[in-house]
Order: sequence, then structure tokens, then C-alpha cells
Amino acid sequence: MRPLRWKRGYETGDPQADRRGRAFVDCINSLIEAAGQREHCHEMDEFITRFSAEAEQILQDHTMDVDLSAEFGRRLRAALPLSAYGSTACRQCGLCDLAQQKIAEHLDVPAQCLFRQP
Repeated sequence: MRPLRWKRGYETGDPQADRRGRAFVDCINSLIEAAGQREHCHEMDEFITRFSAEAEQILQDHTMDVDLSAEFGRRLRAALPLSAYGSTACRQCGLCDLAQQKIAEHLDVPAQCLFRQP
């Protein structure tokens, strides 16, 4: 999976919104990096791909009027753990748990990475 790149086209002109956007891109890239270092289920691969594409679209459309960490935190909480979790398809990679843990720790702190290890 390719990491997201911050592009000048994502800039809104609002320094605070742009910092939040950059921080969110870093958060997604942390999850992509963690996934690249662990064997994980096909469902996680599809989930990260879809999640990254949604984030890129929001950044491209300049929909920065919401806190991205909180918005995608809600989406992640609703989607995780994946249906493969605990089944024979689960690779016990820890990515579902890692994402949930970081969401719980940082959801109330704007622009904090939801996935970065402490």
C-alpha cells in the first residue's frame, strides 16, 4: 500500500486546518506502515485501501470544516474490529486492536495520531 502524500492542493489557506490535515495524513501513514510490517487479513488490506481513498477525497475536496481525527475515529470505531477478527481468516496482526486503542486514547485531542505507538 502506498502512503498518502500531503499535496499543496490540499491546503485550505487556514493554517490550523492545514496542520490538522497534515497530522491526519501522518496518522493514516502510520497505520499503512504498521500494516506493511505485519501479516494481516485481506479484509484489513481492503479496509486500509478504502479508508485511505476516503481520506484523500476529503482532503482533495477541502472538506476541512470537521476534525478529521474525530470524524475518521467515529468511522473506525464503527468498522473495527473487522469481521475477520478472531476467525480463521484473522492473522492476529494486532492492527484492529492498535487502531481501537489509539482511537480511545486520542479521539478527544485534535490532530493527534490515532495509530502511532507511544
